[in-house]
Amino acid sequence: MPYPVPPPEPPAIIETLVNPSPNQPPSYQSWNQPESGSKGYIQHNQTISYVLPSSYVLPSSPSSEIKRESSAALLGEPITRNWSDIYGNTGLYLIPNTGQRELEFPQNAIASSSSYGINSSQKFTHFDPHRPLYLAQTEPTPSEEIEIPVIPPTDLVEVTAAEQEFDQQRQIITARGNVRIRFRETLIEADQAQVNLSTRQTAARGNVALQRGEQLVQGSQMEYNFVRSTGVIYEARGVVVTQSTASDFDIEQPTNLTPAPIFSGSLSDTLTEAQPVTEVTTTGETQIQVTGAAFPQVGGTVNRLRFEAERIDIQPNGEWEATNIRITNDPFSPPELELRADNAQLRRISPLQDELLTSRSRLVFDQRFSIPLFRDRTIIDRRQREPSPLEFGYDLRDLDGYFVQWNLTPIEVGPLELKVAPQVLLQRAISESLSPLDPRFYGLNTRLSGRITPTTSIEGQFKISNFEDFPNLGENAYRGRLRVRQSLEDYTLTGEYSYRERIFNGTLGSQTVHRSFGAVLTVPNILIGPSGGYVNFQTGYQAIEANTDRFDLLEAERENDRISRQRFQTVGTLIYPIPLWNGSALPATASEGLRYTPRPVIPFVRLVGIARGVASLYSEDESQFYLSSSVGIQGQLGHFSRSYLDYTGFSVFYTQVAIDGASPFLFDRMVDQRILTLGLVQQIYGGLRGGVESAINLDSGLALNYEFTLEYSRRTHGVILRINPVQRLGSFSLRISDFNWTGDSPPFDD
Repeated sequence: MPYPVPPPEPPAIIETLVNPSPNQPPSYQSWNQPESGSKGYIQHNQTISYVLPSSYVLPSSPSSEIKRESSAALLGEPITRNWSDIYGNTGLYLIPNTGQRELEFPQNAIASSSSYGINSSQKFTHFDPHRPLYLAQTEPTPSEEIEIPVIPPTDLVEVTAAEQEFDQQRQIITARGNVRIRFRETLIEADQAQVNLSTRQTAARGNVALQRGEQLVQGSQMEYNFVRSTGVIYEARGVVVTQSTASDFDIEQPTNLTPAPIFSGSLSDTLTEAQPVTEVTTTGETQIQVTGAAFPQVGGTVNRLRFEAERIDIQPNGEWEATNIRITNDPFSPPELELRADNAQLRRISPLQDELLTSRSRLVFDQRFSIPLFRDRTIIDRRQREPSPLEFGYDLRDLDGYFVQWNLTPIEVGPLELKVAPQVLLQRAISESLSPLDPRFYGLNTRLSGRITPTTSIEGQFKISNFEDFPNLGENAYRGRLRVRQSLEDYTLTGEYSYRERIFNGTLGSQTVHRSFGAVLTVPNILIGPSGGYVNFQTGYQAIEANTDRFDLLEAERENDRISRQRFQTVGTLIYPIPLWNGSALPATASEGLRYTPRPVIPFVRLVGIARGVASLYSEDESQFYLSSSVGIQGQLGHFSRSYLDYTGFSVFYTQVAIDGASPFLFDRMVDQRILTLGLVQQIYGGLRGGVESAINLDSGLALNYEFTLEYSRRTHGVILRINPVQRLGSFSLRISDFNWTGDSPPFDD
């Protein structure tokens, strides 16, 4: 029987770069779409870019319903074509040629023709032209197709693998061995993977890693749709950058539609390499400080977290669900501090707010003991927020002691944010036997803040200490302040109005400025020398009403001791440190430099000189000029790494002041001319440190200031208790450290 004449050989559609040496990088190819379906053959150690079809076939089931036992079969059933479908001739089949010459099939022709492959379920490493081919009479199952206008036909999927096969008819890529798949900003690595170009679905197994933007997730098995940014990852672990999670996994974010360069390297050549954690640095921290100022002071962020989970379902817009999840800010294992939950779900509720729902969540310290969190719902806000709606505080001067306040949900007022916090004055209510109906039982604290232009910010605060005779409150029942800050390139202009602002002035104690209005211009720091010295200046004008003790300025018959003056003031400060000795830090590892501190301690001793000049001119021909000079020595010894007595911090300063004239007010009058300041911080045991700082007027022997601190410090977290008996203030601070590092952290339990 005569053999059929093979169809004409089409032009080559695979252009293989010459690889002169097996040690050189693999070659790169561009695989275009054929006009009719065909099955490709296996390529070895190459990078190939595949053009996405212009139509998009819906996956058979959402990724959230994929079972662990599923595999690449979800990409579609095998579809084959018989010989008659291709050549219109029935009853023909291919057999080995026993004639005078063998039938030759150039590889590029095989890859582009319609059906010269074998059944996709059979494993092979090369095409055998002597093997009989037969194809069943199975017609492909029609699939519903929809147009995806956001996916241009020029989008490429780039695949690098030790071995890969492209089934052109089914649009399925099968890759094995060091697989790397890239689509736009998404990079997937695995031991083996299959990609369905029609459904945009990927199934990967073995040392799986997914990187999109700054987010990195690793696991044992994964199904992922790289257009819809949805999928599921099993035995997941990775790193999340909290500030960009939503944008990295948001399919609505603008995307660079330019195809990725075929010859570019991977996004991260060490994405799945198990190299040890190195270059650990702290990039900041979250500080939560509770003082008598009522509103807790919250500052800083934690931007990078590690996590592990049995399973994570990735959903659009940065949302996800996780089972048996563990989260930590610690780059080392086992973590010092971690949050555990049986189930967790993150849902976006606004562009700046996410809702985290958890079940049986708890904090675990040092893998030894845990504290249950009785809060299953948490709002994660990208703006600064109070850590808890309920806060306790202490203010003896205005609120008569202990109080509790409720931080209500902030109110958006255009570009500004209004915080309102009602207060219950516990100590006053007990000492004065007040009922809940008494207006002195309550207080109020409000704060307004925001940025009205890129260079203009507003900050205001208004506090009520009792509601007696409301709304006709007495002048001692409230305080307020409004500040507008305008940036002028490197300069800052600040306008401020305040009512009953308290200012601490050394041995004169706390003084109240009844009313002031004015503006201050601040000049940026001017650096001096290589050791970090600098000079800064500021000048301003204020109209002030405040107390005085000069009877020649007071009326004989008066209701108070306040006077009004205008003040023009200029301040210049010079700070210049001189290093005397510098030690070296221990390596930034969990057992050495970062055992009890987020930053490796560098021992040092230095001499510091400080000079400050203040010129104040008041209306009514009054003035005050003074020049203060301070010299001191400060330093720290040890590395805070051993269990006890491995850290000592100290400072000793002497200040001498030369004065000409005297302010008519008490709040800014300079009276302390010779001051000795001492400070000491000592490690007691482990992360526990105690400290004391004092300032003494050497002429009168009176204490300007005393402060006692007790701190428990660890690498990932810390708490500090401060008490100042002179100013009658106390504070409690909580620190959560933020780290940056390179390398792949080991599992939590290692």
